[in-house]
Amino acid sequence: MGALVESVPTIVLGGAGLVMFGMVAATGIRILSGVNFATNRNNLFIVAVSLGMGMIPLVAPNFKQWMPHDLHPLIESGILLASVTAVILNAFFNGTKDATDEIKAAAAMADH
Repeated sequence: MGALVESVPTIVLGGAGLVMFGMVAATGIRILSGVNFATNRNNLFIVAVSLGMGMIPLVAPNFKQWMPHDLHPLIESGILLASVTAVILNAFFNGTKDATDEIKAAAAMADH
């Protein structure tokens, strides 16, 4: 299997990688198109700050020199920084939905 992968030209792997990352970006755009930015301005703030945090490793690669060494593997990834920032800000600004009625209804349906 390793020999098969090794025999694939670099140009083909590059093209496949380009398509794969393009699909990931398109899926992210599709998900963000369903977000309500007009009436909830916090959503725009969350996306903007999360994208900014995700760009830090690209823009300032030496930013981690002031962080504890144990955190370096976690903060080297812009994807991880952006994801964690988005989850934390969303929980802070938008809170969590109180879905106790929905949970009770789902439990009642599961009993039947």
